[in-house]
Amino acid sequence: MGAQNIQTFDLPGVVDVDAMDAMRELLLGAIEHGDIELDGSRVSRVATNALLMLVSAGQSAGASNFAMRIVNPSEALTEAIDRLGMGDIFSQFIEGS
Repeated sequence: MGAQNIQTFDLPGVVDVDAMDAMRELLLGAIEHGDIELDGSRVSRVATNALLMLVSAGQSAGASNFAMRIVNPSEALTEAIDRLGMGDIFSQFIEGS
């Protein structure tokens, strides 16, 4: 990721179906304008659909020649990713993986 045009956002505490609409709109607006950094430190619960949406957002950012990364992933976020066997997929998005 380049130092310019980094957009930073906090993931909500509960990343579920109710939060997905707002997240989708936020990410859609950001994906084509620069790199995205998502702070996952507040996540206490995450739905499988939300993880799939994050993967899709990361791939879409890459298709626009930008990067998306997740920094400070909470234990709950990391456990959900591992429980679903998505560690390899998310390794490209999670800082320090």
